[in-house]
Amino acid sequence: MIRKMLTDDYAAKIISVILAIIVWVQVFNDKNPLERRVFSVDVVPNEAAGELIIVSVDPPKVNITMEGRARTLDEIDEERLKAVADLSDAGEGVFTAQLSVDVPYGVKVIEISPSTASFHLDVMYSANVDVAIETVGMPHEDFETGEPVPSAGTVRVTGPKRLVERVRYVQGSVDITDAREAVSTLVNLSARDGAGNEVAGVNLEPSQVQVTVPLNPLPPSKIVPVQAVVTGKPKAGFAVGPITASPAQVKIRADEQVLRTIGHISTRPIDVSEKSSTFLHQATLDLPPGVTVQDGRVLITVEIIEDITTKTYEGVIVQLESPPVGYAWEIDPAIVNVDITGRSDILDKIDKDDITVYIDAYGRTEGAWDLVVAYKISTPEGVDADALQVDIKPARVKLTLTQR
Repeated sequence: MIRKMLTDDYAAKIISVILAIIVWVQVFNDKNPLERRVFSVDVVPNEAAGELIIVSVDPPKVNITMEGRARTLDEIDEERLKAVADLSDAGEGVFTAQLSVDVPYGVKVIEISPSTASFHLDVMYSANVDVAIETVGMPHEDFETGEPVPSAGTVRVTGPKRLVERVRYVQGSVDITDAREAVSTLVNLSARDGAGNEVAGVNLEPSQVQVTVPLNPLPPSKIVPVQAVVTGKPKAGFAVGPITASPAQVKIRADEQVLRTIGHISTRPIDVSEKSSTFLHQATLDLPPGVTVQDGRVLITVEIIEDITTKTYEGVIVQLESPPVGYAWEIDPAIVNVDITGRSDILDKIDKDDITVYIDAYGRTEGAWDLVVAYKISTPEGVDADALQVDIKPARVKLTLTQR
């Protein structure tokens, strides 16, 4: 009886089981579908052979397209995925290697983009280079900076040969701004090429040194005015006007006994020959022996002005213009002095004979007349007489007319 029950409808039971499995698979696939995803992963080389080191990798990351069930892909830790390159056959220089990815069971790699990476390989190299220490800022004005003393004169530079060979020295800096005593501090070092640019990618041993910067006291100081000294003569008709110095005072240093004897500091001679306009001059101070100054140059402004002077022409005869017919005449005084004010080079070209002074008797009749003395000046070419100031002494004369 039992046997019959087990064997009856055997085919139908098998079909039912198969259908159940198909349904289960379908449901499973619906909830865990097959998907493709892209992961961005780091490019990781295996160890380079011998003493080779990896200087750079291009590109550092690649995109991996993988196919698998959603749940499986969900469980992948992107940070742990690596695109591995085999560098066992690599040599010095640039080497291009194929990339491979180790993925979980049930996941298939569809694409690696890009599929290769380039590695710059170099030989590990070391060299000893000198330490150079620079100072930043200025100490207090009463001190001068001594030579920095590092605890080590050289350091060992290690790294890729092409980088180490670029290194000419290692540098550190010490700030001594407003310091009044020796500065001692621990200084970080950096590798530098011949142009002073930092060379990255190398190791320094040691990477720090103790540096002492001594400060030396300066001699006593004194503030004194600057006195400009000029030589030569300006162009004719011009003269040296006010002279100003910037700075107007300087701080000098010397032994106490020397300082007592100094009231000012002169410049070296400034040539004004043939100058006709104001000019600037970067002058150098003429320091006595044993005297120093922080900056021995001053900016001098030399004003060149017109040389205005007054020249007196004595005994110029007063002439009569338009004398009336039939009259005798007399002028009192008959001569005057003429003062002319103007540029000296112009006055040098005007003689007494170039000056005419006169009174006008036009329309006058018998009697005495108090008249203003007029003038005419024959000036050099290019000179306007109105540019000159003329003063006649006396300015008025008496004209007496008598009928004959």
